[in-house]
Amino acid sequence: MSAAFLIATSNRGKVREFKKLIGTQLQFLTPTDTVIVEKVPKAPKVAEDGNTYFENGLTKALRYFETYRMPVLSDDSGLEVDCLNGVPGVHSAVYGGENISPAERWAHLLATIRKSGAAQPWTARFRCVLCYYDGINPPWFVQGVCEGKILPEPVGTEGFGYDPLFWSEDLKMGFGSATEEQKNPISHRGRAIKAFLAEHSRRLSK
Repeated sequence: MSAAFLIATSNRGKVREFKKLIGTQLQFLTPTDTVIVEKVPKAPKVAEDGNTYFENGLTKALRYFETYRMPVLSDDSGLEVDCLNGVPGVHSAVYGGENISPAERWAHLLATIRKSGAAQPWTARFRCVLCYYDGINPPWFVQGVCEGKILPEPVGTEGFGYDPLFWSEDLKMGFGSATEEQKNPISHRGRAIKAFLAEHSRRLSK
């Protein structure tokens, strides 16, 4: 089995999804695991100010590698709304302001869509890009996409981020109402992790 790698996030929702999706297939740690905290008490802050998910993912992977000196898997993800030309995209996490609640962020997005005058359905997708860097080989990337549309108001309390606003084309239901078992296999992060596991295995077998 390959050496353990570090998931470059402290976001509880993302960590939960990574644990569910990777399971025991590979060994990995997170910045909040005791063995990691004992070495580095606080995860580094990384400015995600790139123009693409790939730029942000790479920046995060390199910064975490410098800090922890172990292989890193980073991710950058976002919600792309077609009638807003892909906004909020790479700025999804801070769209509408850095220190506002999820509900305020949803309200800001819905207000912006309505202001645009776009007719429903408001087609959209979640996109996730993963970057793996081991400090030896060049960084490599995979991505996953989940198509759907924006709901006119939040529905459900499941998931995190923009999930209550997103209706999945695959599930024919909102992510805010979907269980982890329903969402994870078809989500953007689920698809990206599936691609990562396949590529990781391929590279190990060379």
